[in-house]
Amino acid sequence: MSLPPLYKYLNVEGAKLTLGNRTFKHAKPSDFNDIEDLTINSLFPEETEAALTRLSNGFTDVILKHLDDPPTCSSPMREKVALIQYAYRTNPQAAEMVKAEIAKGGKPVFDVEHMRARADSFIKEINDYMQGCRVLCVTTHRHSEAMWSGYAENHKGIAIRIEPSPAKDSKFQLFKPVVYGEKRPPLYDDTLEFIAGGLFGNLQARCRAALDKIAYAKTLAWQHEGEYRLVIPLREGEEPWNTLAYHPEEITELYLGAAITDADKQDIVTKAKALNPQIAVFQAKRDNEGRVDFDEA
Repeated sequence: MSLPPLYKYLNVEGAKLTLGNRTFKHAKPSDFNDIEDLTINSLFPEETEAALTRLSNGFTDVILKHLDDPPTCSSPMREKVALIQYAYRTNPQAAEMVKAEIAKGGKPVFDVEHMRARADSFIKEINDYMQGCRVLCVTTHRHSEAMWSGYAENHKGIAIRIEPSPAKDSKFQLFKPVVYGEKRPPLYDDTLEFIAGGLFGNLQARCRAALDKIAYAKTLAWQHEGEYRLVIPLREGEEPWNTLAYHPEEITELYLGAAITDADKQDIVTKAKALNPQIAVFQAKRDNEGRVDFDEA
């Protein structure tokens, strides 16, 4: 996927540290303005009790759909599922008998209270895990009044353009767009995928998909930011960190805020030129209608 032009807004202190130290600060989720960011509120699109009813009613259909697929879940569930598959293969009527028993109010496949507790525990585990991620947020907008005001110290700071270096296998090639919705998405769009993925899915692929879904989702209240993200989970046993180096040539453009002081402008431009002598420098201004515009400096 080719990336659009991406920009990072910084206040004066952040600008001097980022350019002078040649590192970007990667935030922890607990640092974010949106306290629900990088969290999930639910596993399923339905309320838990309704989801568990659907899980009970749909369990047999999931097994039938994967009748010849080897279970990938851990023991002892793997052996139990294999036994059910064998029973349904050798006696095709057995599945219909089980479904009929459940439909008339027989013993449910899942205990509601137990599964509700497991769901709540799973949500907490995921949210705790996400706090171990480090995130670099950028935007596609360089003319945004809200961004210059909120993230560049009321136009006193800067914005810089990041262009990933494919030749150096830059991590910035992994930026992904944020998906905006009315509310934070559940972990599973389809409740029955919880069963299918758990019994027959690839655990590593499921974990990656879950991480992406949580990390790259925000509510519509933040849509004006046009955000892209780079999300890096801490590895097991890794010491916590909050800065990572970049390649100097990846910082290709510098935009100076309209309210930047002469002293800060001189200091920041000097640091930027020392970082990348070819960097293009622009000065923000107001056009005739009061909108943010730029002149080449």
